Amino acid sequence: MKRFGLIITVAVILVLASCKTTGIQDIPTDLTAAQLLQKGQDAEAANQYKNAEAYFMATIQRFGLDNAIYVEARYELGNCFLKEKKYDSAKACFTEIVSIYENAAIGTIPPAYLKLAQIGLNKIPE
Repeated sequence: MKRFGLIITVAVILVLASCKTTGIQDIPTDLTAAQLLQKGQDAEAANQYKNAEAYFMATIQRFGLDNAIYVEARYELGNCFLKEKKYDSAKACFTEIVSIYENAAIGTIPPAYLKLAQIGLNKIPE
């Protein structure tokens, strides 16, 4: 009976270890914004949405004072939420991006993300 309990305990530990998601505290601090965004995109492509969210949030926390990086990371986060059908969160991200463009000086933020955010908003069900 003790042996069975030990086997179950080991099995549970192995399952939990294999399901571990990346938390912001687990992300190396020496990664650039581009590296964080790429890792987030890779995680999202692998349907590892919690990991993707962690990378995008780390990008915002570490490099969010740069408007271009902030907008890109918020777009990626919104797109991730959209794939997860977290429509309220996706809408908040995309709406914020549109608002940022309305108040930003022309040429200070890559223009593509305004169009992408508008496309994202159009994908959200009523």
